[in-house]
Amino acid sequence: MKALNLFVLVCAFTLMALPLRAGSLSPCGSVAGNLVTNCGFETGNFTGWTGSSAGTFVTSSYGYVGPNSGPNSGNYYTAMGPEGSDGTLSQTLSTGVGTGYTFAFYLASVGDDPSDFSAYWDGTQLLSLTDPNSNSDGAYALYTYSVTGTGMDTIQFDFRDDPSYMALDDISVSPNSQSPVPEPGTLSLFILGLGLAFLGRQRLLA
Repeated sequence: MKALNLFVLVCAFTLMALPLRAGSLSPCGSVAGNLVTNCGFETGNFTGWTGSSAGTFVTSSYGYVGPNSGPNSGNYYTAMGPEGSDGTLSQTLSTGVGTGYTFAFYLASVGDDPSDFSAYWDGTQLLSLTDPNSNSDGAYALYTYSVTGTGMDTIQFDFRDDPSYMALDDISVSPNSQSPVPEPGTLSLFILGLGLAFLGRQRLLA
């Protein structure tokens, strides 16, 4: 009985310690083996990145893309609004030669005209959008691509939004063999279910 009480207490304290909002944990930060530095711009700047341009900045403010827009997760994201020509943002990663990776990121845009967005892996264009519209309210869309490491690989984004801004957040490049770490809400439910299963087993044995 003492062991049962101790287990239930541990489960209860663990559940209280874990945040229940999945948005409180950056998806890119919870991806096992993610190679991207400052993947959600949570430093509040472009640490780890190169090529930022005029009209592009890291912010925690809402409303740049849509009425309800802000970070996809965490506290910060990148607002992208170069005018007249594309701005760029890139990062070079140390990868395993021949290793398969998943390249993923979240983009929010409302179809401003003119605007464009492209994503590249080692100069190969994976995505090309003209006046992209992820959601009229500025919600994020997830894009994922399978890529192969060559030892040193560069991810790059090109973008332009003359009348307003697009938003980029939560970028990851992770080995295909890795799985995302359970988000806080999922982990909490798992622990609770385990505790209930243990309690039911004890009652059956009584």
